[in-house]
Amino acid sequence: MLTLLTHRPDPVPLSRMQSESRSCLFPLVLAVAAGLASGFGVAARAQTPTVEQLREHFARGEEAYRKQRLDDAIREFREAIRLSPTLAEAHAKLGVIYYSRGQYREAADSFREAVRHKPSLTRAQALLGIAAVRSGELLEAVPLLEKSMHQPPDEALGKQSALLLLEAYHKLGRLDQALDIARTLLAEEPGNADLLYSVYRLHSELGSEAVATLTRQAAGSARLHQVTAELLESQGDYVQAVDQYRRAARSDPSLPGIHRALAVALLNASPDDTARGEARKELETEIRANPVDFHSIYELGEIEWSEGRFAEARARFARAVELQPEFVDALIALGKAATRAGDPEGALPHLEKAVRLAPDNEVARYRLSQAYRRQGRAEDARRELTRFEALRRESAAIAEIYRQVVRKPVTGQTVGNE
Repeated sequence: MLTLLTHRPDPVPLSRMQSESRSCLFPLVLAVAAGLASGFGVAARAQTPTVEQLREHFARGEEAYRKQRLDDAIREFREAIRLSPTLAEAHAKLGVIYYSRGQYREAADSFREAVRHKPSLTRAQALLGIAAVRSGELLEAVPLLEKSMHQPPDEALGKQSALLLLEAYHKLGRLDQALDIARTLLAEEPGNADLLYSVYRLHSELGSEAVATLTRQAAGSARLHQVTAELLESQGDYVQAVDQYRRAARSDPSLPGIHRALAVALLNASPDDTARGEARKELETEIRANPVDFHSIYELGEIEWSEGRFAEARARFARAVELQPEFVDALIALGKAATRAGDPEGALPHLEKAVRLAPDNEVARYRLSQAYRRQGRAEDARRELTRFEALRRESAAIAEIYRQVVRKPVTGQTVGNE
């Protein structure tokens, strides 16, 4: 258990995105390369004995680069640099070639020289930041990538800078900053699986750090027992979770929500009358301490429903909805109770609201279909049932993973919870 509390996974939230960013950077670097040489004409205007030679080497280097004869291109650009060591564009061209070959340290060195001799090459600055990440020079990379992200030379470089800045922050342990970037990127691509995974990993690591600190600073505290119980619940070990919640409640009986959490764990650990009776007492204790705790009121209603006390349960569900009008599970439960009581018309406002609040909640769709059918609205009932069946198919494929990741109390609404 202690290893679970203190373990911090390796910071590799972007493994696939990293490889993809390298592959998509290659055409980006190719596109940038032409712009890097745009100032060469100005740089070479001074009439010296080597100007024509310099122009020839640079032109031959560009021609070889266009034809992907990279060894020849490197040789020509190096010769140009020999003739004019401060020619920033030639250094930048070399950087592009080295990067395309995966020689990130050499690329960083070349871009560094380009920027040193000509700081106005903003694309070379951005590419230096990108190459520095790849070569492990994270502290150098971060300010360059920050600048490129907020003042991008172009949209593509700005996006790549943001992705690699996220990677750099993560590797440096600057998790809050990494999370801020991940959220910004997710706003643009909400379905990006790699970004979602990164957010998950970052939250996990932040949580691991907090738990490790809690273990060191407050061993034996009610909060540490509570966190331990929640981790055990996430693994499906409700019996041990009950023990930890009991310890937390003994340590601090006034801890907000602790009696409700113990009640839910009891119900998950065992369906027998003894567990249900103990859970009821814990919920009543929570409600005495906080009469407007709508979660506890709702879950007490679920116990009453399971005991066949439908009228009492319906009153509890109604009270929970009164206290929290957007509590989806309570809305579904209230609709279910109204339908069972022969009042499908009374059920509709609650179930329709639940569907508006949570369009992908399959239980809400199913209950709404039932209510429509009992009202004789066959077409509406078929529509909701079709949507329910589609949602059920979609959720079946990930149900096991979902159960492992998300703690879902036994008192949550289900289709079969009649």
